[in-house]
Amino acid sequence: MTRFLACIALLFFLAPGTFVRDSKLPRNDTQIVNIRSIDSETSGPVEFSGGELRYLGGWELTSKNSDFGGFSALMAQADDRFLALSDAGFLMGFRLGSDGQARDSFIAALPVRKGDSETKYDNDSEGMTFDPRTGQFWVSYEQKHAIRRFARSFSRLEGVAKPEVMQKWPDNGGAEAMVRLRDGRFLVFSEAGDGPVNSNTALLYTGDPLSDEIEPQIFGYQPPKGFRITDIAELPDGKLIVLNRRFAILSGVSAKIGVLDPTSIAKGKIVTPRIIATLDAPFPVDNMEGIAVSQQDENIVIWLISDDNFNSFQRTILLKFRYQNEAVAND
Repeated sequence: MTRFLACIALLFFLAPGTFVRDSKLPRNDTQIVNIRSIDSETSGPVEFSGGELRYLGGWELTSKNSDFGGFSALMAQADDRFLALSDAGFLMGFRLGSDGQARDSFIAALPVRKGDSETKYDNDSEGMTFDPRTGQFWVSYEQKHAIRRFARSFSRLEGVAKPEVMQKWPDNGGAEAMVRLRDGRFLVFSEAGDGPVNSNTALLYTGDPLSDEIEPQIFGYQPPKGFRITDIAELPDGKLIVLNRRFAILSGVSAKIGVLDPTSIAKGKIVTPRIIATLDAPFPVDNMEGIAVSQQDENIVIWLISDDNFNSFQRTILLKFRYQNEAVAND
């Protein structure tokens, strides 16, 4: 019954333009984020087929802040610092302490946020990427399709682009995932835009998408059958780690993590990720929408965060994995 109710709630909250929280409730602006380990929900370390991914731990995040939840993008920084972006135009930041508790947490609206705090129609921020050299951030939006660039620390809005090709994407199937590669190229993936030969539309930019001199090159992304891309990040070796999510009425939510070689991306081409892990019940999985990469000593760490759609039937969970590339895993 709980899963059934969750499915009904999820269908409602995934509808474009719906209200994401009850505006009649008194607002709470606390900056405290609470974390609870969910390691007891698994029976020890989990290895996935191929050995490239190993589950290291998980946490449930909660807060009484009225704007907490709905996280669609994740960024992992040094010293286990995280920045998560919600699909209602809010940022959450915190540091995961060695004791498993959140430190230096905050929840704040993006510098440019239209409408009231109860709707996400004008603020459906889905993808986030970063230039470590300049400190600039780029955010992609669904429904009112756009890419916005923000100054260091999100201090101000620097510009906005509304590519013509993006305006043809479905309201609730737009720029779900975006990544800036180390060589300066940008990749933008639609969740459901029609691409070449039944794939989903994706865009390749040779530089900043806000540059008037750069036109996007269209290619296709083919997710696993029944899944949609929700986020993407660059690995230390230059390959890409891709998060794909499925929601089904009877089976609930599941996710597939794949690896993509960016050298295969070109105008008119269709790219398909190589799947390295599937997350499904009874493994602790929810509506997984954000993925990030960090380095801890010699280990490459993959982090996932879920979007609770601002309802009480779902959770905001943070999952941690160790990643080894195919060559090392098979050594």
